[in-house]
Amino acid sequence: MIVDKLSNLSRYAGLGKNFAAAARWFEEHDASSLPHGRLEIDGSQVFVNTAVNRLDRAEMAWEAHALYADIQLILEGEERFGWSDAADMDPLDPEKDFRTCRAEAQAVFTLGPGQFVIFLPGEPHSPGNPAGEPSDCKKAVIKVRC
Repeated sequence: MIVDKLSNLSRYAGLGKNFAAAARWFEEHDASSLPHGRLEIDGSQVFVNTAVNRLDRAEMAWEAHALYADIQLILEGEERFGWSDAADMDPLDPEKDFRTCRAEAQAVFTLGPGQFVIFLPGEPHSPGNPAGEPSDCKKAVIKVRC
Protein backbone atom coordinates (compact mmCIF):
# COMPACT_ATOMS: atom_id res chain seq x y z
CA MET A 1 0.00 0.00 0.00
CA ILE A 2 1.19 3.49 -0.88
CA VAL A 3 -0.54 6.72 0.13
CA ASP A 4 0.40 10.03 -1.51
CA LYS A 5 -0.94 13.00 -3.43
CA LEU A 6 -1.62 13.15 -7.17
CA SER A 7 1.22 15.57 -7.86
CA ASN A 8 3.62 12.80 -6.77
CA LEU A 9 2.14 9.96 -8.86
CA SER A 10 5.14 9.97 -11.23
CA ARG A 11 7.33 8.82 -8.31
CA TYR A 12 5.71 5.38 -8.69
CA ALA A 13 6.29 4.98 -12.45
CA GLY A 14 9.10 2.56 -11.62
CA LEU A 15 6.57 0.02 -10.32
CA GLY A 16 6.15 -1.08 -13.95
CA LYS A 17 5.46 0.09 -17.48
CA ASN A 18 1.74 0.29 -16.84
CA PHE A 19 2.29 2.47 -13.77
CA ALA A 20 4.46 4.69 -15.97
CA ALA A 21 1.62 4.96 -18.51
CA ALA A 22 -0.86 5.91 -15.77
CA ALA A 23 1.50 8.52 -14.30
CA ARG A 24 2.21 10.00 -17.74
CA TRP A 25 -1.52 10.25 -18.53
CA PHE A 26 -2.28 12.05 -15.28
CA GLU A 27 0.59 14.48 -15.86
CA GLU A 28 -0.95 15.42 -19.22
CA HIS A 29 -4.65 15.54 -18.21
CA ASP A 30 -6.75 17.29 -15.59
CA ALA A 31 -8.09 14.64 -13.19
CA SER A 32 -10.95 16.92 -12.11
CA SER A 33 -12.41 16.79 -15.64
CA LEU A 34 -12.59 12.99 -15.82
CA PRO A 35 -15.93 11.85 -17.26
CA HIS A 36 -18.13 9.50 -15.27
CA GLY A 37 -17.75 5.87 -16.24
CA ARG A 38 -14.86 3.99 -17.82
CA LEU A 39 -12.05 5.68 -19.73
CA GLU A 40 -9.32 3.59 -21.31
CA ILE A 41 -5.81 5.00 -20.98
CA ASP A 42 -4.02 2.00 -22.50
CA GLY A 43 -6.75 -0.49 -23.39
CA SER A 44 -7.19 -3.20 -20.78
CA GLN A 45 -3.71 -2.53 -19.36
CA VAL A 46 -4.60 0.83 -17.75
CA PHE A 47 -8.09 2.25 -17.43
CA VAL A 48 -10.01 4.42 -15.01
CA ASN A 49 -13.54 4.21 -13.60
CA THR A 50 -14.92 7.47 -12.24
CA ALA A 51 -18.10 7.81 -10.18
CA VAL A 52 -19.78 9.65 -7.35
CA ASN A 53 -20.62 7.17 -4.60
CA ARG A 54 -22.79 7.55 -1.53
CA LEU A 55 -20.64 6.41 1.40
CA ASP A 56 -22.90 5.13 4.15
CA ARG A 57 -21.89 1.58 5.13
CA ALA A 58 -21.71 0.70 8.80
CA GLU A 59 -19.02 -2.00 8.51
CA MET A 60 -15.96 -2.34 6.31
CA ALA A 61 -16.29 -4.68 3.32
CA TRP A 62 -13.02 -6.24 2.15
CA GLU A 63 -11.77 -7.07 -1.34
CA ALA A 64 -8.61 -8.01 -3.22
CA HIS A 65 -7.50 -8.42 -6.82
CA ALA A 66 -5.10 -10.80 -8.56
CA LEU A 67 -4.12 -9.06 -11.81
CA TYR A 68 -4.66 -5.34 -11.29
CA ALA A 69 -3.42 -2.77 -8.83
CA ASP A 70 -5.91 -0.11 -7.75
CA ILE A 71 -4.93 3.54 -7.64
CA GLN A 72 -7.89 5.03 -5.79
CA LEU A 73 -7.88 8.80 -6.28
CA ILE A 74 -10.25 11.09 -4.37
CA LEU A 75 -11.55 13.94 -6.53
CA GLU A 76 -14.22 15.44 -4.20
CA GLY A 77 -15.20 14.68 -0.63
CA GLU A 78 -13.49 12.23 1.72
CA GLU A 79 -13.29 8.47 1.96
CA ARG A 80 -12.04 6.16 4.70
CA PHE A 81 -10.03 3.08 3.73
CA GLY A 82 -8.85 -0.03 5.48
CA TRP A 83 -5.77 -2.10 4.66
CA SER A 84 -4.66 -5.48 5.95
CA ASP A 85 -1.65 -7.68 5.39
CA ALA A 86 -3.64 -10.93 5.59
CA ALA A 87 -7.17 -12.17 4.92
CA ASP A 88 -9.33 -15.19 4.32
CA MET A 89 -9.94 -14.86 0.59
CA ASP A 90 -12.99 -16.08 -1.30
CA PRO A 91 -12.58 -17.49 -4.82
CA LEU A 92 -11.55 -15.04 -7.50
CA ASP A 93 -14.08 -13.90 -10.11
CA PRO A 94 -11.61 -13.91 -13.03
CA GLU A 95 -13.82 -11.80 -15.33
CA LYS A 96 -13.90 -8.97 -12.78
CA ASP A 97 -10.50 -9.66 -11.15
CA PHE A 98 -12.33 -9.37 -7.84
CA ARG A 99 -12.63 -11.42 -4.71
CA THR A 100 -14.27 -10.66 -1.41
CA CYS A 101 -12.40 -11.49 1.76
CA ARG A 102 -12.50 -11.23 5.52
CA ALA A 103 -9.77 -9.27 7.23
CA GLU A 104 -8.84 -7.32 10.32
CA ALA A 105 -7.72 -3.76 9.62
CA GLN A 106 -4.00 -3.18 10.10
CA ALA A 107 -4.38 0.45 9.05
CA VAL A 108 -7.38 2.76 8.69
CA PHE A 109 -6.99 6.18 7.09
CA THR A 110 -9.00 8.93 5.41
CA LEU A 111 -8.13 10.57 2.10
CA GLY A 112 -9.38 13.85 0.67
CA PRO A 113 -9.26 15.61 -2.69
CA GLY A 114 -6.04 15.09 -4.62
CA GLN A 115 -4.86 12.17 -2.50
CA PHE A 116 -4.56 8.55 -3.64
CA VAL A 117 -3.80 5.10 -2.34
CA ILE A 118 -2.24 2.28 -4.33
CA PHE A 119 -3.29 -1.25 -3.44
CA LEU A 120 -1.19 -3.90 -5.19
CA PRO A 121 -2.57 -7.28 -6.29
CA GLY A 122 -3.22 -9.55 -3.34
CA GLU A 123 -3.51 -6.71 -0.80
CA PRO A 124 -6.79 -6.90 1.13
CA HIS A 125 -8.38 -3.47 1.26
CA SER A 126 -11.66 -1.86 2.20
CA PRO A 127 -12.67 1.14 0.08
CA GLY A 128 -15.99 2.95 0.10
CA ASN A 129 -16.27 3.80 3.79
CA PRO A 130 -17.58 7.13 5.08
CA ALA A 131 -15.11 9.36 6.89
CA GLY A 132 -17.87 10.30 9.35
CA GLU A 133 -21.51 10.88 8.58
CA PRO A 134 -22.82 9.42 5.30
CA SER A 135 -21.64 11.56 2.41
CA ASP A 136 -20.97 11.64 -1.32
CA CYS A 137 -17.47 11.13 -2.67
CA LYS A 138 -16.27 11.52 -6.26
CA LYS A 139 -13.49 9.07 -6.93
CA ALA A 140 -11.44 7.70 -9.80
CA VAL A 141 -10.20 4.13 -9.56
CA ILE A 142 -7.28 3.62 -11.92
CA LYS A 143 -6.83 -0.08 -12.72
CA VAL A 144 -3.20 -0.95 -13.58
CA ARG A 145 -2.38 -4.41 -14.94
CA CYS A 146 0.62 -5.83 -13.10
